[in-house]
Amino acid sequence: MVKNSSKWIFTTSHKPNKNQIEKALQLANKYGGVYLERNKLQMNKENFYFVIDKKLSLNFQWEDGKLFFHPSVSKIRLNNYLKNGIDYLINAVSPQKSDIILDLTLGLGSDALLLSHFCKEVVGLEASFPIYAVVVENITNYDYKENWMKEASKKIEVINSDFKIFLNEQKEESYDVVYCDPMFENPQYKSSSINPLRKFARYDKITKVDLEKMVKIAKKKVVIKARSNDSVWDLYNFDKKNGSKKSGVFFGVIEK
Repeated sequence: MVKNSSKWIFTTSHKPNKNQIEKALQLANKYGGVYLERNKLQMNKENFYFVIDKKLSLNFQWEDGKLFFHPSVSKIRLNNYLKNGIDYLINAVSPQKSDIILDLTLGLGSDALLLSHFCKEVVGLEASFPIYAVVVENITNYDYKENWMKEASKKIEVINSDFKIFLNEQKEESYDVVYCDPMFENPQYKSSSINPLRKFARYDKITKVDLEKMVKIAKKKVVIKARSNDSVWDLYNFDKKNGSKKSGVFFGVIEK
């Protein structure tokens, strides 16, 4: 996992235009980083850097890889749900138009995009700064092909925070639903959308104390996503647990 740096590097793609340079400088200043011209960037396995591309999107790159924002399978999932009424996340959360949902582990925001289509607002936390920066700088500016995604993205607030710290700062029943999708303890590495995140993600396990805090700040329910053999299922008496036996991914619900 990449450790936080007080001096993140911001640069551009090769042969940048004026707008790229200006935005790279702006973001370096915004996040307390440093701007480097691309031709002065030294490439090695330990070098990680933010890049403003030709479309003025912010990516995070390293020698043999790149992390960039994309809505993943949100479109497919919504279409499937509208056709057959089945999506394990939506069915577990049962989002309502007036709901404010707390997503404790935002990642690239695919689940948050889907949920925000149905609710008032999603507050998404991301502890990893590289993932946070890529999402917060792109999620409302992405060239969505679906209008619902464009509108849904405007209802997502992205916060750079560790959920274990954030939970301690919230008042009782602050959110309608609390959702947590931590990195799986027993992952499968076939997911091309998740693999780029693994290098930068946080791997903190959910504890019983964490679950109790989630229940405290939720008005309606807490929803946990985990693999069938992850340890979280032994920590609490879940009211419901639904998911796919084929994938081994399940959603546990604690009702208030």
